[in-house]
Amino acid sequence: MNPGYMVEVANVNKVFHTHHFLQRHEESGKRAWYRKKTVRAARNISFGIRKGEIFGLLGPNGAGKTTTVKMISGLVRPTAGAVYVDGMNVDTKRLATLRRIGVVLEGTRTSIWPLTPLENLAYFGNLRDVKGPVLRKRGMELLDLIGLKDKMNVQVRHLSRGQKQKLAICIALISDPPVLLLDEPTTGLDVQSSRSIKDKILEITRELGKCVLVTTHDMNVAQELCDNIGIIADGRLVACKPTHALIDYFSDVTCAFYLDRAADPTPFLGIPGVLSAECNSEDGEYALVLRLIRQEDQRSAALYAIVELLKNSGRLLHGVERRKQTLENVFIQLTSGLPPATGD
Repeated sequence: MNPGYMVEVANVNKVFHTHHFLQRHEESGKRAWYRKKTVRAARNISFGIRKGEIFGLLGPNGAGKTTTVKMISGLVRPTAGAVYVDGMNVDTKRLATLRRIGVVLEGTRTSIWPLTPLENLAYFGNLRDVKGPVLRKRGMELLDLIGLKDKMNVQVRHLSRGQKQKLAICIALISDPPVLLLDEPTTGLDVQSSRSIKDKILEITRELGKCVLVTTHDMNVAQELCDNIGIIADGRLVACKPTHALIDYFSDVTCAFYLDRAADPTPFLGIPGVLSAECNSEDGEYALVLRLIRQEDQRSAALYAIVELLKNSGRLLHGVERRKQTLENVFIQLTSGLPPATGD
C-alpha cells in the first residue's frame, strides 16, 4: 500500500462465472443449471490516484473499466488483490470507505425529479448523516459552486440534462467525500453544458482537493481533464501514464507538405530519416504526408532533403504542417493489439 495515494488498486483480478438456467426437461420435469463460461473482467490491474488529481480510466465496451470502478466503490469484490481508499481496504472496511466516496453514475436519474435541487440535497444529505445547519450551508455552497443556485427551488423534472448532471455532482459531494467517481459525466450533453461540466470538475478537483476518477468514451474530455490516463483492454491495463507522456510516447514526427499537384511518394522513401510516405488529396490540395525519424539532427537533414526534392520536381509548395498526436489515436493503437506502454 502506497501512503501517497488516496485511491489505490493493487494487483486486482476479477473473475465472473456465468450460469445459464435451463427450461424444465419435458420427460423428467427437472430443471438444471450449467456453467456457461468464465469471464476475466480484470487481470492484475494496478494504479493509484493522489489527492487533487484527475485519473481517466478509458477502454472499449466490455474491457473491464466499469467492473474496476465497482470494485473501488465496494459494489463488487475482487477475486484477488486489494483496493484501498484513504489507506483502508474497501473489502474489509466497506462502510468506512463508502463514506469517503461520492459516485455520479451515467444518466440523469441520480436525483429525484419531483423534488427541487435543494430538497434533493437535503434528502441525500440525511442519508449520508449530514444534517441541520451544516447540511443547508453545504447544500447552498455546492449549488453556488456548480451554478445552480438560481434553480434551487425548481423541480428537477424542469431542469435541462446538463443541469441535472450538475445536480448529480452536488449530490455526490454533499457529504464532502475526498474521492469522487464520475461515470461518463458529459455523455449526451451539448457543447456548452459539456464545457461547463468539465470546468466544474477541474474547479472541484483543484480548489477542493478532491481525488477524482473519470470514465469516458470521449477522448477530448479525457485529454482536457485528466492528469493521468489508464487504458484497459480485455481486462488488462495496457497503459498507465501521465496524459502528456502517454501521447508523447506514441507521437511520431509527421509532416504534411501541401502541394499544387500529386507527388509520387516513392522517391522520398530513399531519403535517410523518412520512415513512411503517402500522398493524399485533401480539400482540393495534395498532401504529401511523411513520417520522420525522431532524432533532431537526422530529421533536420531529412527536411532539407525533402524540400530540395520537391523544388527540383517543379511543384509549388503551399505550406507545411507538423501533425500532432491525439489521445484518440493513442487509444486506437493501444486497443488494437500494439505493444503496451505501461509505466509509472
